Amino acid sequence: MPVLGRIALLVAALTLAACGSERPSDAVRKSVERFGKDVAAQDYNDLCKNVLADNLISALEGSGVPCELALKTGFAGVKDPKLTIRSVAVNGERALANVHSTASNQPPSDDTLSLTKEKGKWRIASLARPQPQAPQKP
Repeated sequence: MPVLGRIALLVAALTLAACGSERPSDAVRKSVERFGKDVAAQDYNDLCKNVLADNLISALEGSGVPCELALKTGFAGVKDPKLTIRSVAVNGERALANVHSTASNQPPSDDTLSLTKEKGKWRIASLARPQPQAPQKP
């Protein structure tokens, strides 16, 4: 096979491989979207098995309550939750997702989800509200 033919095959193979790969920020977005959908559907089994990171599950179960029951109790009063992703930042095996959430009869909330890559998948590791910023001096 001529050199140009081999180069063309290599370029085609690399192009096909790139089509199948997903950008890390897109993968993080999918994980956060799944979190939002699972909370709305009250699918605590999927949250515990496929969405939450091991450290978060350990923290939930630290009081002797199984993950699913802890989530069911924690989200008991949440009705019609909606989650909007505002931004995503990926740094190696860690990521932050800034989200805006709403639910019936609750004030809207702007939060940052911390994600970590475990076993090749992005998982929610923690939820931290942004710290209020001090007013700037004029």
